[in-house]
Amino acid sequence: MNQRSYLSIGDVLTLLRSEFPDVTISKIRFLESQGLVSPQRSPSGYRKFYEEDVERLRYVLLQQRENFLPLKVIRDRLNDEVTMADAHGEEGEEPVAVAAAPVAAHRSEPKRETSVADVLAALQEAPVVTASAAPRPRRDRPAPKIAVAPPAPPSDALTAEELAEQTGLDLAEIASLEEYGILRSTKIAGLTCFSRDEVEIATAAQAFCAHGVEPRHLRGFRTSVDREMDLYEQLMAPLLHQRNPDARLRAASSVEAMAESGRELRIAMMTAAIDRLLGR
Repeated sequence: MNQRSYLSIGDVLTLLRSEFPDVTISKIRFLESQGLVSPQRSPSGYRKFYEEDVERLRYVLLQQRENFLPLKVIRDRLNDEVTMADAHGEEGEEPVAVAAAPVAAHRSEPKRETSVADVLAALQEAPVVTASAAPRPRRDRPAPKIAVAPPAPPSDALTAEELAEQTGLDLAEIASLEEYGILRSTKIAGLTCFSRDEVEIATAAQAFCAHGVEPRHLRGFRTSVDREMDLYEQLMAPLLHQRNPDARLRAASSVEAMAESGRELRIAMMTAAIDRLLGR
């Protein structure tokens, strides 16, 4: 796999996109929320995907694309295969090979209570009926209403209260950080939700708040990031507009490399500025 022996969710996305161009990080997180894959977590909360996790995801995506199977059916098939493999293992026989892809048994994790984020994530599987696919109404009865699924939230979305609990910020500080653009939320069915990425931003902002820095003083950081991303977007636009999966992979690799160079440049410039401030 790589020197770490496991992959991050970004690594898995890059690996699968050559075969499944439409896969996204949100899609992988949603499949996890539905119990179709169970990556381990690092002490800091990041996902750790191993080879069996990647093969399991590949199997699920293949069944969706080729056979149009609902997730419940795919999950039942995976569970049946794991049960059969366990049964043969107990009898001392060779495990039965899975036809579509090698799928390892889920690593057991402690059962947790269903959170608001879990319920919201389940909305992603709601069927979407487009106008072209809807059956023509009969003339003797009114046309049926077309059900449109709401936008799918991240599977690990947090409410403002959950974000406050994890970061030590109070709700007023979170609201102020959102007002000045430091934090960015998503409204789903009237509920304010924050992605997992916002937790790290809120944690860093909390450290400033502890020194008496107000959220309005942090706007410069958001402005700097937005300008940097504008630059990357302009440079990568020719690649991102192509349908070729290889072009998108090259764009992802280039953006990540430039972002790393940007971090190093900011650290070097900040170090020099601090030295000047302190007269060193």
